[in-house]
Amino acid sequence: MALQKERFSKIPEDAVILTEEQALIYQTKLMSNWPNRKDVLGFKYGSLAIASASMLTGIYFNQHFRGMFRLLNYGQMSSYLPIAAVPTAISLFSHQQFVLGSLLLDRKQCPVCLQTRASAIQALGGCLLPLVLSPITSLALVHRYHTYDMPYITKEPRKAFQVLAKMFKPIKNVTFYLFLGHAFLASVVTYLEADSINTVDMKLALAEQEEEFRS
Repeated sequence: MALQKERFSKIPEDAVILTEEQALIYQTKLMSNWPNRKDVLGFKYGSLAIASASMLTGIYFNQHFRGMFRLLNYGQMSSYLPIAAVPTAISLFSHQQFVLGSLLLDRKQCPVCLQTRASAIQALGGCLLPLVLSPITSLALVHRYHTYDMPYITKEPRKAFQVLAKMFKPIKNVTFYLFLGHAFLASVVTYLEADSINTVDMKLALAEQEEEFRS
């Protein structure tokens, strides 16, 4: 059964009325259980691509700052785990909540606006967030294990930021391309998700028309 959004005055008597939350659950189940996987590739794997990109970017930034601070094997789990998990969870949740949810509920937003929103969310959550978190987690370990002569950010903020800026300089260009890459990835994923949803909607509408024609 296809899900349709109509004004209350135009709803047929035999229609099943769903709340927005129920409609979202229904659409998600419909897409997840769609028999032809080829039709829903964008929906099934788009979020996975976004989450993977965020995780790998977090690992990259964390590895860079750990190397600059000469942390070696000190506190690997305590630094890699939050840097990989937090940006991944935030970017994934934000995309599903503010982008994919709008697509599933057919909120009639302009495609460019939705893709721009997706790009901004992913660039911030998947690239800039791990860039900020990585040196913060490394700083805590540096002061604990004394692997680098690093001024305390609370006591000498200017010197501390100068050191961090110097460490950031070698990956400045890489960060710029990662930022653009995340934005582009989110835009493509959003397009493919919309294409998957439109394909399923068209096939459901066609099936209903054929059923009405037979009856």
